[in-house]
Amino acid sequence: MKKPLLSLVVLLTMGTSVVFAQENRKSLKKKEKTEAVAVAADPADVMKFKNEVHDFGNVKEGDKAEYEFTFVNKGKKPITIQNVTTTCGCTSPNWSKEPVAPGKKGSVMVSYSTPGRVGPINRQVTVMTDAGNKVLKISGTVVAKPTASVPQNNSAIKAN
Repeated sequence: MKKPLLSLVVLLTMGTSVVFAQENRKSLKKKEKTEAVAVAADPADVMKFKNEVHDFGNVKEGDKAEYEFTFVNKGKKPITIQNVTTTCGCTSPNWSKEPVAPGKKGSVMVSYSTPGRVGPINRQVTVMTDAGNKVLKISGTVVAKPTASVPQNNSAIKAN
């Protein structure tokens, strides 16, 4: 009596294991399909920027260095820019706050603060949207502002 009962318990255990394994396989396939759809919705496919990189060239220290990155929503749903971050505090972004409808344009304005920052500009701006993230880049060189156009008079003549 013990042997048939034991065999029955083993058979039931194996049967339920097979059923759970099949369910796990189905859920894995479903997860793979979902991930494939998520990968297909790449922000590069949805947000088509006119330029993703801007070179300011040589900018005099103290002059404005700003550029407006524009994009078109090539997707089927509106895109909302949730946030824009930069790699340092010397770069400040401003962006379209309203959702950008399919086929419409949006923008991200980037300003680089030049006073006291002589040297190369190499910054990244990350645009975070509900369609994913997109990295834009600015570059250039801040050159020192010219010295006074009228030379100083350092003569040895003293006034009384």
